[in-house]
Amino acid sequence: MSSPAPKAAETITIGKNSGIVWEGMPFSASLIGYIGGQRHSPYAGLTSISDIRTACLQTSKLTTIAGYKALQIAPGVGLIPRATANATYTLNTGVQETLAGTIGLPITEGRTSSGHVITGPVYSGTREWCLPPRTTIIEFFYSTSVRRNVQIAGTWVMVADGTQTSRQVAVPPMYAGSYQNVAGYDLTQQILPSEITLRISTLICTVATTTNINFGGVQRNTQAGSELARLTYPLTVSCSQDTDRINANINVQFRAISGLYSATPTRLALTQGGGYITGEIDNGITGSGACNGTTGIPFDNTQLKVGSIASAETAKAFNNQITWRLCSGGTSLPTGPVDASTEMLVTFN
Repeated sequence: MSSPAPKAAETITIGKNSGIVWEGMPFSASLIGYIGGQRHSPYAGLTSISDIRTACLQTSKLTTIAGYKALQIAPGVGLIPRATANATYTLNTGVQETLAGTIGLPITEGRTSSGHVITGPVYSGTREWCLPPRTTIIEFFYSTSVRRNVQIAGTWVMVADGTQTSRQVAVPPMYAGSYQNVAGYDLTQQILPSEITLRISTLICTVATTTNINFGGVQRNTQAGSELARLTYPLTVSCSQDTDRINANINVQFRAISGLYSATPTRLALTQGGGYITGEIDNGITGSGACNGTTGIPFDNTQLKVGSIASAETAKAFNNQITWRLCSGGTSLPTGPVDASTEMLVTFN
């Protein structure tokens, strides 16, 4: 089992916006160890994210906030993981099986290599963020002579419904877990450090920019890294705060929905493959977004500071330009319509 995440005193700042208001603190956990008994129970999730070290999260602890099922941190504010999970284990028949899925966002759902589909909540609807390989109790299921290997990785997401009020609250530690029915065989790793404070302010920011980018028809070029098209638009972030004003840095961050091209953070993959899109924000906020470079907008939730607001200021706007480039991946570049997508957040610190 990997060593626990170190403690870190840190403050997460959110404002009065609603929906997803913050995402960050990437984590990964590697849980490897023997299974203590053959019995399978969905209560003891093979892959799980929980607020305790001994079992999957209780469904009753989740609240619907802004349309999301979240662990409430403060009135109107909740926490959700956006994680992928993979597990390898051996059945009592000697057959090795795998379980792969997602936990939290966009959905808690997994599929085994033998075709079983698991969706949350499990264990008669009482457990969430929990992926067992089956949804029923099976007395003779696991082999106890082979180690299980569980890998869980992702980021944390904060959601709000707009009713939150100024305050500071402690964020509870959270754990990746692979639980068993036999004492001493639970595997856990802390994936959200202790001593984190959530600061809720009256700060609210909006973004004005073109969100549907259409490059139009372009000439096909199979030279890898060549620029096929370029478009530039205004990017304006407008912020205001009334009572309980604070000092804060204003950041934008981007998360790839269509994926990263060749695992490169600054290259947003085309859904069809074979090419990618880069972004660039002027005024030194990013480096060049040239197709053959890697200094443009990172699509991995990296915070990009666009400016700051002081407690003496009630409103402020940050005006920039954002340039998008359509780039060739080489001979695998597709023909016909292509698309890609990313999500943008405004966050504070």
